[in-house]
Amino acid sequence: MKIAVWHNLTTGGSARALHDHIKGLAARGHWLELWTNPGTDLDYLDVDAYIKKVHVVPLERQEKPSFWGKVASFFFEPDFNIKAMQAHSRTCAAQIDAGGFDVLFANTCQHFAVPFISQYATVPCAVYLGEPYRTFYEAMPVQKWEALAPFSEKGRHKYYLKWFIEDLWAERAHRVQVRHERLNYEAFDKVLVNSVFSSESCVRAYGTAPELCYLGINTQFFRPLYLPREPFVLGIGNFYINKNPEFALRAVAQIDARIRPKLVWVANMGDPNLVAAAKALAQQLGVVFELKEMISDDAILQLLNRASVFVYSSRLEPFGYAPLEANACGLPVVAIAEGGVRETIVHNYNGLLVSNRTDLMAKAISQLIDDQGLWDKISKNAIYHVGNQWQMAAGIDRLEMALAETSPKHISSQIHANS
Repeated sequence: MKIAVWHNLTTGGSARALHDHIKGLAARGHWLELWTNPGTDLDYLDVDAYIKKVHVVPLERQEKPSFWGKVASFFFEPDFNIKAMQAHSRTCAAQIDAGGFDVLFANTCQHFAVPFISQYATVPCAVYLGEPYRTFYEAMPVQKWEALAPFSEKGRHKYYLKWFIEDLWAERAHRVQVRHERLNYEAFDKVLVNSVFSSESCVRAYGTAPELCYLGINTQFFRPLYLPREPFVLGIGNFYINKNPEFALRAVAQIDARIRPKLVWVANMGDPNLVAAAKALAQQLGVVFELKEMISDDAILQLLNRASVFVYSSRLEPFGYAPLEANACGLPVVAIAEGGVRETIVHNYNGLLVSNRTDLMAKAISQLIDDQGLWDKISKNAIYHVGNQWQMAAGIDRLEMALAETSPKHISSQIHANS
């Protein structure tokens, strides 16, 4: 197949999935060209060896809306950033349509979740959607749609000013984005997701079900090195509220001080205020806490082979690469039983699942530290589980078939070739 790839990602699991998908499709002889914009991280994606050509199309963005942009929002008009993404997508789509591609393979948009390009491309379109735009559909930490707090008589003027200048226009702008997100979703010929949980999230957000297309793990890289295990617990995830690092800190703090491990957290990016608060909390709770930022994959592999337990405290994570990558290195996982992790971690087999309570996570971590027999059993099972159920080749098989099904031209040629 001749495949046009569109992405607007930086670092993280979605970019890692795209890297694996591109590498896997190229290895099977497919022709791939990439469309992106200057705001993405091509160095992190690192696919030059597999892509025939990279097209970088300009994309302008505003950090803050203008006055007239706010006024337009009152009439449910798209804001500057939506119009800029539409212009970018039109340009990409025109170039792709002129290139004789069998299928367009789009990926999650870092700004809008569901890409706009489905509205403009005439070639068959598929998207690998990590998740809906979560802040519109979940409390993070409260619902975006929650009303302003009631005003006191003394603060009436200030309340109305805040309501008019901030709340009213923002609500309308968000409603416009929700509308476009649904229309973009419906315009794709095929929407692929990474878990049953993600499928359910899409049904809640958009009203129709996508197609499940599980990912695979690179077990050639993530593998047991059989290094001596050290007394620290490892967490991986960008340092934002949805990754819930405070939960992991509080859990470790509840482990008996005589055996309490250090908490090491790996992140590529994060909220500086959340990082500062976590460091202060660790000091207050008596937890040795070490944050490692922007380290190499080789350094992560070393940590996964030296840690004693992997902790996964993310909130409603759609899939979660990190627990399976930890498993591939023989590292048992303790995770909150939410989101997609319930499809990858089997309780008491390749990890321990706990409900959303720090004391229960602390108990599970302590159990693995204290019981070498349990640790050995789960470690052995973990390696087998990833090798048997989550191989990269199977993930590429699923994606390749989904893209072939999206392209009528390719299906037709296959039928004639086989007849």
